[in-house]
Amino acid sequence: MEVYGEIEEEGFQFEHCLTYRTQHTLESWYFPIEDLQKITIDNNIQQTGPIFFLIKKPFKKKKYYEFKYYVPINQKDELASDLFGYESIKVERALKTRDTEDVDLQYMQKRMKKYTKEMRWKINQNELFGFIINNSDEVGFDFYVPLVKR
Repeated sequence: MEVYGEIEEEGFQFEHCLTYRTQHTLESWYFPIEDLQKITIDNNIQQTGPIFFLIKKPFKKKKYYEFKYYVPINQKDELASDLFGYESIKVERALKTRDTEDVDLQYMQKRMKKYTKEMRWKINQNELFGFIINNSDEVGFDFYVPLVKR
């Protein structure tokens, strides 16, 4: 079964991340990205990795999803704003796939869920991480679904 591309098991870890939480529809996932990039530049904060986000499925059939955006930075910086948080993150085991086409987050969640069910792997079905990968000629996305420890 093909999701978008090859699926592999991989984790990730970042010691210092600026974080931002919001709720909105899946279609508007990209709205905060430009603001986060501007904040790091305006505050002279060195970004050390790709911006990524965590999507948590809403309870019941609600339209708005919970999003948490992460900006990896070189050291802990306190911003003069309570809109942003700070934390370290580590996901030891996750399934990862890459997409260079249009991003349909709902479709990606469904396909990863179907794939893991067929492979008999347990995942956290309510979480999906999306990493924005800027290459010189295109933008790609890495998607991670955390595996549940056995």
